[in-house]
Formats: sequence, C-alpha cells, structure tokens
Amino acid sequence: MQEYLKKARGGRVVQTPFIDAEALDELRRAAKAEGVGLETFGGLPMAERQVAVLFPQNIPSVSDPTKVAFIHFAGDLEALEDKLRSHLEPDLMGDLEEAQEGFLLATLPKGLKTLQEAGLEAHPATPEELPKSRERTRSVVVPSLRVDVVGAKGFGVSRNYFAQGVKAGKVKLRGKTASVKAEIAEGDTLLAEGLGSLRVKRVVGQTKRGNLKLEVEVLR
Repeated sequence: MQEYLKKARGGRVVQTPFIDAEALDELRRAAKAEGVGLETFGGLPMAERQVAVLFPQNIPSVSDPTKVAFIHFAGDLEALEDKLRSHLEPDLMGDLEEAQEGFLLATLPKGLKTLQEAGLEAHPATPEELPKSRERTRSVVVPSLRVDVVGAKGFGVSRNYFAQGVKAGKVKLRGKTASVKAEIAEGDTLLAEGLGSLRVKRVVGQTKRGNLKLEVEVLR
C-alpha cells in the first residue's frame, strides 16, 4: 500500500486492485495521515471488495475504473466462482452476485476482456441488467446517538473517516448540514455523500453495558 501512497504524494493518480473492507479502512487511515485524497468504487451496490483510487489534493475528482460484467452461465454461483478463478487473477475479482438469467461480476476492463477471450459469454452490463440500490435493515450497538457514532457504525466505515465527512459538510441530518456533536433520533435520516442514506427505524433498547441498540435501514 505504501507504493500507492508514494505515487499519489508525488502528484499521480493511482488505483489499487480489488481489496477487502479491512484493507480499505487501513488505506483510508494512511491516506488521511499523508494528506492524500481517496475514493472507493465497488461496481455493485454495497460491494464488500472495492478498488481505491488515490490522488493528490489538487485533483478535484476521479472517475470510476470498475466495470460490471453480465455473465450467462449454466451452472450455479459456486461453479462460476471456480471457473472465474481459473481465468482471473484475484486482483481483478470484485463482488459476484446472481441476477435474472445470469450473474453480475464487478471487475476491471482487463478482467472483462480476459473473460471474453477465454470464451465466456460475458458483456458489459446494461442499465436494465444492473441492480437497483439495495436497502439493508440491520441492528447496531452504539455508545451514543451522536451523528459520527451512528453513521460510522451503520455504514461500516471508521469513526474518524465518517467524522471527517461530517466536518467537510458532506452529511445532512433533517435536511440540514450536520455537526459532529449533533444527535440522531428515532425516525431521523442521515444523508452521507458517497455513502448513501441511513434511517433510524427504532431505538430497540439499552444493553447491559449501557450501550444503545438501534435498528437502522441503510440505502446505497
């Protein structure tokens, strides 16, 4: 990861291969410490494996390098995973999920080309084949109802990362720009730029350790 940071510090825009959430969080912390910009792209909604693009702070924005391939395949998901691994390097494999009449794979342009050259029936997914944003209802345990605490837990990112977004004015609560110390209440919705929306469906109760258990609905 240090190689990517070094290149970004030197003024270049660089991208990682597909990496998991833990590695992404570590890279986010390092990029923040180095003053390097970072955006992540997963291709599919709520993707676990993503590509990170690092860039110097003078670059206003970066483009999404991922591609989503629609694959026609007669077997099941596990059989397709085995076949993909025989043709693709792990770095080119993002999330894989079932779709109507086929499968969707998040990859990079090189990965899509490799699949086609290997004889798989794969093409860039059309807007109609791509999944719509998905909602996910989950239970979370938090020490307080502060915006940075609930937002970080609900979206599955580090608290420091989410707090930076709040300080940058990228998070809204009740339609207004939120402050780090603002508290969210039952029924409230957080809108976080680049992450999606989070609604607190209900406050379930308090745990034995004094933490709060919430039921939240996340939409990306």
